[in-house]
Amino acid sequence: MESMWTLEELVVFLDRTGIDHSTYAFYADKDEAYCLAKSGSEWVVYYSERGKRNELGWGKSESQALNLLKLFLLEAHKSI
Repeated sequence: MESMWTLEELVVFLDRTGIDHSTYAFYADKDEAYCLAKSGSEWVVYYSERGKRNELGWGKSESQALNLLKLFLLEAHKSI
């Protein structure tokens, strides 16, 4: 079963994992970062690069989208 995350829990997890705050953003676009935004009744996870959104996944709930964001951040930071 998929973990249900709150924003606060995810931030604590990312801090413990050593993922820098500059590499992600919640509810706002941030260049060269993984972002989470509400789009209609769903949530989108995307990578913002030079002002362009590269959509990575969608969630039906905020918690589902936070889990997706966590997975993309962990994958991106494996090579660092």
